[in-house]
Amino acid sequence: MQASLSTAASSSRPNIRWARTWAPLALAGACLVLAAPGMRAEAQDGLILPQEDAPVPEAASPRGDWTFVLGGGVRVGPSYEGSDKFSVSPLPFVAINWRDRVFLDMGRGVGVNVVRTDALRLGVSVGLAPGRNEDDEDHLKGMGDIDMAARGHVFGSYSFGMLQIGLDVAKDFGGSEGLQVSPEMSVKVPLSETWTLSSGISATWANDDYMQSFFGVSPSQSRKSGLERYDAGAGFKSVDFKLGLNWAISESWFATANVGVGVLLGDAADSPVTESRVQPSVGLAVGYRF
Repeated sequence: MQASLSTAASSSRPNIRWARTWAPLALAGACLVLAAPGMRAEAQDGLILPQEDAPVPEAASPRGDWTFVLGGGVRVGPSYEGSDKFSVSPLPFVAINWRDRVFLDMGRGVGVNVVRTDALRLGVSVGLAPGRNEDDEDHLKGMGDIDMAARGHVFGSYSFGMLQIGLDVAKDFGGSEGLQVSPEMSVKVPLSETWTLSSGISATWANDDYMQSFFGVSPSQSRKSGLERYDAGAGFKSVDFKLGLNWAISESWFATANVGVGVLLGDAADSPVTESRVQPSVGLAVGYRF
């Protein structure tokens, strides 16, 4: 952190940090109030599991103004981004959608579809950015914790029949203070009336703040952890491949299975924090929509 130029400048910084962290949350809350006066529920555009790399079925067509999706499952994946060890995580999830305009989900958080047509969708949202705990694995001892934070999204997608291209820009307010830009291309193929196959590929570019927080090793961290000092700069950090299979058990019940493989790139791949460049994961979930 740069030294304060004056006492006044120093005293103003907490207020600036507070505004940067909470202003997006206040904006999203105001959008909800304007969109659904008198209602306390939020809504969502499709369903996203807590792990954003897990493809899941879209919510059913709304029966009225509201659509709800509840469910749970399990995911097996790396203990942290770059780990060569795996952990099993429960996947409870909830998703709410109001008129395909305002939404709440566990991936992007609370948001609004500003533009929505049959092919084009543009929106904004505010959710949570996961942190990292040095107790997650022995390899991280001495690296310190990265706090959870608010994460703002600006996103868009365009569909060409079964093919969809999209872009998500995510900014963390707190934690790493990082910025990520993720272009994506996916395709959904109906196999029958009840089975759908989906696949996708995405890449993620991250700025200096994100890369140094998650993959860099400062002199202090190097002394405490024993890892070599390392400066991680901005660039493409990963490319991810996904494959999912959805089964519509009934009009309301569904089950989904997915596999994914992420490959770390550039400074993320070369970091002393990284134990494995290849990051596979598997997930299973069952849900109910109404």
